[in-house]
Amino acid sequence: MQRATSPEDHTGTPSSIGRVTAYIDVSEMRLGDRMACAWFAQHRHRLSGERFAAIDRHPTLSADFPLPRYFAKTFVDWTEQQIALAALPQWQQGNLWITVTNAFALAPHAGHFESLPESVTSLALELRAKSPPGRPRVLIHVLDDAPYNLARRWRRKDANQLAEALRRQGCEVVLLNPTAAQFIGGFERMLAEMLAADIFVGGDTGPTHVFALLCADKPQVALYPSMLRDQQNFAHEQASLGLPLPWNSLPKRPDIRVIEMDRRRSLIWRGWQPLIRRTGAFDGLKVARQVMDALASQPQA
Repeated sequence: MQRATSPEDHTGTPSSIGRVTAYIDVSEMRLGDRMACAWFAQHRHRLSGERFAAIDRHPTLSADFPLPRYFAKTFVDWTEQQIALAALPQWQQGNLWITVTNAFALAPHAGHFESLPESVTSLALELRAKSPPGRPRVLIHVLDDAPYNLARRWRRKDANQLAEALRRQGCEVVLLNPTAAQFIGGFERMLAEMLAADIFVGGDTGPTHVFALLCADKPQVALYPSMLRDQQNFAHEQASLGLPLPWNSLPKRPDIRVIEMDRRRSLIWRGWQPLIRRTGAFDGLKVARQVMDALASQPQA
């Protein structure tokens, strides 16, 4: 990779933020992809001290979830003009779920958020203070709004069974999305809820990847579909990269508990049209036992 220069800041003096060696275009990355990208960049930063700029033209995440806001040691908050002035090369990370999976296998450590707004940490303390004492706080993201990939989609009735089983075990259960596609707040509320939780349960989607980096010291249960079809679809790309491990979209933390979902015929709605499709399915009682076991395995404070 080319040696990078530091652009001048608006005052005309050289920036002193460190060695910035490349930029990454994250414009088309969804939330989960951004977390994989952040893990990869943070891994390189740990090894070499390199930092990275980001081009981000995503219509919502560029404002709501910019990487320099949460990974301030690894990413610099440069404009595209500054990136061009520095003549930075682009770091092409390739198919993230192949390249990052193979990098993680060589260095299986969890990543972490490097910076958080005070508004997030303050809200997390408020939420935690309102929790009933002695009751584990379980945060669940119900993935029943994934029309682009029915294999990873949950059935709401399975999530409800899981939540009720946990409540019977004495847990406080918080749903990030009490109804499909309706979250209880924006991204800062999501982060605060994660910080206030004792454990997170989610599927193959962005919040699961966020929790893996934000709360790597807390247990996490991931409900995923079989990845065999995706691995077959990306086998040629994997071979062209010369990498030994196949495509894998699990969060990159070494201690995550993974439960593979079944596929069952389910009623879903497309607008006002009811459809019968094969979606993901799981036994809420069995998942609840895994959650309670994960909580019991945590060292006592």
